[in-house]
Amino acid sequence: MVNRPFFSVLMPTKNRAEILGGAIESVLGQSFADFEIILSDNDDSPTATAEVVARYGDPRLRYSRTSGRLPMHENWENAFLQAQGQQVLLLEDKMRLVPNALETLHRCVAEHGPLPISYRIKFAKGERLAGPHGFPAVKRMDSKATIESFCRFDQDFFQHLPKTLDSCAPRELLARVKTASPTGLLFSYISPDYASGFMLLAATPEFLHIATPLVYVPNNWMWRGQYSNGQASYRKTDSYRRFLASLPVTREDILKHVPIKSEFLWINSVLYDFLTLYRRPDHQPRINWVKYHAFCLVLLLLGRKAGGDLSFEFREIRRSLRQEGLGFASRVFLDLAGRLAAFVWRLRPGGTQ
Repeated sequence: MVNRPFFSVLMPTKNRAEILGGAIESVLGQSFADFEIILSDNDDSPTATAEVVARYGDPRLRYSRTSGRLPMHENWENAFLQAQGQQVLLLEDKMRLVPNALETLHRCVAEHGPLPISYRIKFAKGERLAGPHGFPAVKRMDSKATIESFCRFDQDFFQHLPKTLDSCAPRELLARVKTASPTGLLFSYISPDYASGFMLLAATPEFLHIATPLVYVPNNWMWRGQYSNGQASYRKTDSYRRFLASLPVTREDILKHVPIKSEFLWINSVLYDFLTLYRRPDHQPRINWVKYHAFCLVLLLLGRKAGGDLSFEFREIRRSLRQEGLGFASRVFLDLAGRLAAFVWRLRPGGTQ
């Protein structure tokens, strides 16, 4: 009989050897020790990541070298195919687990059963983030209600969705999701984290959520634009254009069902995955396009602050609003005002960020 670890921590990486060691050490230093790390090396360099892995003599760290030419979703899939653990989570090279993350998740599974568990990601100012003191509160979430929240583009949805980068799920459930996937993949294009999350919610009536951060991105790398596909999309970088070119879908595919025709608005990619992959016969949710427009305006304001040239996207929104009419546009700007007010409220002293 194979002695399977309790956790498989998937760690796909590409060309980030300079930060990879911190991700590995955050797992090896966990207070709960029954895990394996599946490191899938998709570097252009045949040696850079291998040299980092060679520093560690821990047999729980399993190294897999790809061709170096896999699209992101296939690199993630390569890691999953080798997982043997009862529970699976994915940690990107830019991310770190808090010291008792696996202990917290193990207790959650023991007390609540083998359901998907989502948890918060925090963008930390420093190199380290302490874990929760004691066992954090666990909330039971309804899958259909969570999808309805997405269709309204509620801020809370993006923290609740069990989207692999901030979730843990039973390997057997993920294998069933993969088998039923329209693409035959667990991590489908375009956004493999959201894609897996949407398919999980189609496959299970409920999941668990821990509002306490169990994963963090150190040094505010995400918001400073380092190591972030989302930030790269705002800036329309060459690396993001190469990412789009690596996908087995076209620009026309991505934008077919959205009114604002830009592949550089990341929510359009997420919507493509949702409309393609969320298949639940007892639930046919509808997108709220007023709230979509307001959400896109928020993204454009953030993208401009991040230094992106989004003049085309602003023209696209104006075109779409003119086409929909004055009443529709008025509802959009009313919704936008509410979102901006909520954002300011969260920034107040004592607010949740």
